[in-house]
Parts: sequence; structure tokens; C-alpha cells
Amino acid sequence: MTKERKQEYTLRITNASASGLIVILYDLAIEYIENAKECFLVQDHEGAKAGCASAGRVLGDLISSLDFSYEISFPLFRIYEFISKEVSMAVIKNDSSALDGAERLLSSLKESFAKIAQQDDSGPVMSNTQSVYAGLTYGKGTLNESTSYSSDNRGYTV
Repeated sequence: MTKERKQEYTLRITNASASGLIVILYDLAIEYIENAKECFLVQDHEGAKAGCASAGRVLGDLISSLDFSYEISFPLFRIYEFISKEVSMAVIKNDSSALDGAERLLSSLKESFAKIAQQDDSGPVMSNTQSVYAGLTYGKGTLNESTSYSSDNRGYTV
């Protein structure tokens, strides 16, 4: 993942609601799976292994975020477990075919959670974060970002 993508995810995380964080986790898992698939295509086994390991860690985060006081958590747990096994088997078999199904399942779940996140008006989970303003400068189509601190305390509060 490029430095720019990491910065983009960091910005999204600092402004996300609880359900928005789940959507971001889906995006991360899907991106890592796509990276692994690309590595499989060029016979980069180490890159594919790293992409699958990263996707597995994100799936672990999705599993740990489940609240089993809700009925929906049990089938979601089984789905996440299945996807995690498929990702692991792709590395063991050195075959990306299992990743296609895993990516489709994650994309489908992401769409559902994105609809829920649109209705979530609870606000960002993190407070005391930087405000980022972006806009076109008078340069030739360059985009500059500047940060503005609301206080002297730069620490995040969750």
C-alpha cells in the first residue's frame, strides 16, 4: 500500500463513525486481497503472502468488532471465518482462485454496511483530531493539504 493510500485511510478513520469504521475495514481487506491477487499474477509469492496476511489481520479486526449480544453476529462470524480460511488456503496452495470468492463476499457485506453507515448520525468515534482542508492551488492542478489544530493538545481521543 502506498504512502498516499495510508494517509487517505488515516483521514477516513479519524472522521468515521463506528459503522463507518467497519466499512473502512472492508475496504482495507478488499484492497489487500486485490494486491495479493496482483502478486499471484506476477508469481510474487512473498508479496501475495504479505497481502493475504494483511487481509487476515483485517478479518481478525472484523471478528473482534462483533458484538455477540446481537443475533447477526453469529452468521457474520462464520462468514469472516470462512473468508479467513480461503485467504489462508490461497497462500498454502499458491493459487489465487479462492480470493475471488472472498473478495465477492466482502464486497457484498461492504455494500450492506455502507448503507447502514449512511444512516449513522452518531458522529466520529475519534475526537480531538486534526481538521484537514484540501483545495486546488494556483499551481498547475496541484492539490495541497493543510492541517488546522483546534487546540494545543494533538492527541487522539476515542
